[in-house]
Amino acid sequence: MKKINIILSALTGLLGILVGIAPYTFAKVCKMASMHCHKVTAPTVLVFGILIFVISVINTIVLWKKR
Repeated sequence: MKKINIILSALTGLLGILVGIAPYTFAKVCKMASMHCHKVTAPTVLVFGILIFVISVINTIVLWKKR
């Protein structure tokens, strides 16, 4: 059961990376620098993606050490 938790936590980290790069790669935001989606939404999604990644990496390390 602990191996499944470690795997799921690592997959969450991967998804965090994908969320963070989404507005800049496959789900592009508008190119006008003055628009709300370019100024606010893209950086916010990037920050949350990084936050998801960092928390899941910490969780993976904690689970790995408890194993």
